[in-house]
Amino acid sequence: MNKQQFIGYEYRKLLVDKEFSDVYIDAYPNFGWEVEMEGKAKERPNKVQFSMKRNRKLLNQAELKRLQNKFEASMSDVERMEKQKKLFPTIQACLLGLFGTFFMAGAVFASNAGSLLFMIFLGILGFLGWILPIPLYRIQFGRASRRLQPLIDEEYDVIYKICEKAYGLSHFE
Repeated sequence: MNKQQFIGYEYRKLLVDKEFSDVYIDAYPNFGWEVEMEGKAKERPNKVQFSMKRNRKLLNQAELKRLQNKFEASMSDVERMEKQKKLFPTIQACLLGLFGTFFMAGAVFASNAGSLLFMIFLGILGFLGWILPIPLYRIQFGRASRRLQPLIDEEYDVIYKICEKAYGLSHFE
């Protein structure tokens, strides 16, 4: 007769960016977790929530937890660098657009004061401040990507090695 044994599970919910959800889905089974449910976070549209479970009597659990902590630290580094690639170019482009707005306001005041040449000069600077943020963003984003992408790739290599080691500990027979 087939007897089923009791299995005690530990449970975990995880909230991650949609952008990185595939990495988490691929990685957590290596640490002994079974992804039970995946869904959108209600209040946070750019996040995904996972529900997972893992056998409490999993062998090598202490080492798997240590490796999982290293994985999570590496993933937070990757997420930070990915955000950093976008943050500084965005700030620079917004500041340039804001300066363009100031120059345009100055052109309006110069027009009211009757200074035609000064108004034209400030107006041209204002239009440039409104037109140049997009190319500036693209250029700065490209520079940041070229600078940070090798570091991100190195961190992914570390993540894959951690997952490989964890898989060996959790799936040996």
